[in-house]
Amino acid sequence: MNVIFYGAKQAGMVSLLTLMTLKENIICVIPNDDLIETVAKELKLKIFRPESLNTANSIEYIKELKPDLFVCCHGREILKKDILDIPRFGCINLHPCLYKYKGLRPIDRLLKDEETKASVAVHYMTEIVDEGETIVEKFVDVAGCKTEEEVYNKLYLYYFVVLLDVLEKIKKNEKRK
Repeated sequence: MNVIFYGAKQAGMVSLLTLMTLKENIICVIPNDDLIETVAKELKLKIFRPESLNTANSIEYIKELKPDLFVCCHGREILKKDILDIPRFGCINLHPCLYKYKGLRPIDRLLKDEETKASVAVHYMTEIVDEGETIVEKFVDVAGCKTEEEVYNKLYLYYFVVLLDVLEKIKKNEKRK
């Protein structure tokens, strides 16, 4: 499957490496930080780092790549319909604690609420942030975690697990649109 990866941070790195481990054909990496860009360079992957993904030039470039799937993990830009409609199997986003904390800084809000149930979810992207259909969500107990780093350290494995589950579902159905 031809995949475009868009992301940042350590969770993004886990997701990108998961795609590599599963031997998906990563046709382009759109890094949101230096960590992802460095990893992509080391893996000799094509890198695209535009000012905005929603410009006519970016949209045309993505169309030319003919992706089957667009995978986002810690992306910063809300994608417009012009991009969301390009990949055959759609655009998916990996998000921690989607069940309760949509949007920015979900782990920070989880800790402030003293919640002990964290998760990693994958959902289809829409033009409305974190409102697309949830495909899979796995939960983990984070009781005793006091910092975002501690919570994320428990969640990294689940980024791998949910991405594996979603790719299996997508390949099994072989048709999203």
